[in-house]
Amino acid sequence: MYFSGDKQGKQAAINSLTLKVSEYFGGRYEVQVVSDGGGQLLEIQIEVSKPFADLSDQLPDFPVDEVVPKWNGWRVVLLKVPHSYIDSITLSSAGDDY
Repeated sequence: MYFSGDKQGKQAAINSLTLKVSEYFGGRYEVQVVSDGGGQLLEIQIEVSKPFADLSDQLPDFPVDEVVPKWNGWRVVLLKVPHSYIDSITLSSAGDDY
């Protein structure tokens, strides 16, 4: 299976992926561990002006093929999010109201 095998430690994977993204993107982004039906994975959130548009049109030098779908043994997803999303939604300390 493609995602089986050795995995870098959780914090080391976050740190190394954060450094890799910073080499190509100077804007607001966040790397975190999230879970889905298949277990834990690394999620990269990148704030862009047009989340609906192709990332390659907005950040032509971003190394998508180097970090997705696998980084140091971890599954990786990349989310394009609108400006202010990370601070207002992802890192918000307000609890869910549902």
